[in-house]
Amino acid sequence: MSNLVVGVLVARSSTVAEFGVYALAFGGYTIALNMSRAVATEPLAVRHSGSRTPAWRDAIRASTATALAVGVLAMVVGLAIALWPGIPARGVLIAFAVMMPGLLVQDAWRWAFFVVGGGRQAFFSDLVWLVGMTAIFGLLYATGMASATLLVFGWGAGALIAAFFGRYQSGVRPRLRAVKSWLHAHRDLTPKYVAEMVLMSGTVQVYMIGITAVTGIAAVTGIRGAQILMGPVNVLNQGIRAFAVPEAARALKHSTRRLRLVGLAVTTFVGAGALAWGAVFLLLPDAVGRELLGVAVWAEAKPVLVPVILLWAFGAANAGAFAILRATAAANRGLSIRIVSSVLFVIAGIGGAATAGALGAAWALAIAASVTLLLWWWQADRAVRTGHFTVTMLE
Repeated sequence: MSNLVVGVLVARSSTVAEFGVYALAFGGYTIALNMSRAVATEPLAVRHSGSRTPAWRDAIRASTATALAVGVLAMVVGLAIALWPGIPARGVLIAFAVMMPGLLVQDAWRWAFFVVGGGRQAFFSDLVWLVGMTAIFGLLYATGMASATLLVFGWGAGALIAAFFGRYQSGVRPRLRAVKSWLHAHRDLTPKYVAEMVLMSGTVQVYMIGITAVTGIAAVTGIRGAQILMGPVNVLNQGIRAFAVPEAARALKHSTRRLRLVGLAVTTFVGAGALAWGAVFLLLPDAVGRELLGVAVWAEAKPVLVPVILLWAFGAANAGAFAILRATAAANRGLSIRIVSSVLFVIAGIGGAATAGALGAAWALAIAASVTLLLWWWQADRAVRTGHFTVTMLE
């Protein structure tokens, strides 16, 4: 929910060009977040789901420290990009970079709680983030200092507060000395997870930059604006994925039939939720969209809203198959899907933009997402049926 709030406020406080830069910077944050999950939290979910044992405590010390290390690395890279000559809206990029460690550690605490059934603690972690962020935003608006840069700083500061709160909730602290041993212990999974996440996040950046090159920054602004309205779907999707992977791992210990049922339930719930939320904005008057995104951004977002809703619904619906492949440690299968889908998305996005502008790009991406959903479930079914979890998609 915090991502939705900051996106809406930045949209209302920015020009079309400034919001386009914010959209690309947010994509960089997504890459860092997915990298952190690949090396820190997904191995935790696959191998340490269950109860609050001493082994779990040691694991979260290492996992959260690994997330912190990724955050520091992302901060350095982000600052280097922001300080490059000629970069527009550099303050927004600096804000994203500086706040990266807190953002990633807060996410790591959420996963640490989910893997032992601590959904309530994860909820309170997110609540602290939202409350802290809201208080900072209130101060900015009360003093007339609200700007895209300071809003991003406030968003990240809320996450930092929640990250410290997570240390209080768990009773343990990150142990940086454990990072090396953590990476070594999960070296059979993390390289493939990293490659998969780089492909996923990098693909989005590539096709967004490609669409910008073909049609201009306004096209990216429209697509990103529509995505912001779908923000609660991302909250639902990320929350369900954090819950679904450990739940699928537990289901597999019982039977493959239960594993399938968990996967199907997750896909149905998330996909239907995404469509329902999107339908709300199709039924509401234009005045609501203008109020949320501002007149300029809404004018670009409205024409692409339907295909973006479908894009997000199809993308969210792969959560069930994703959980099955993670639970079965079928890293090669997930990686092979990412390779194929990355090529598909880049060709679709840029090709659609070249053919019919922003609307063509959005519809082409939605079609690519539907094909990718079928690929995810095909591989999940093969993993369960064969029991061979390390073959590739092309075998």
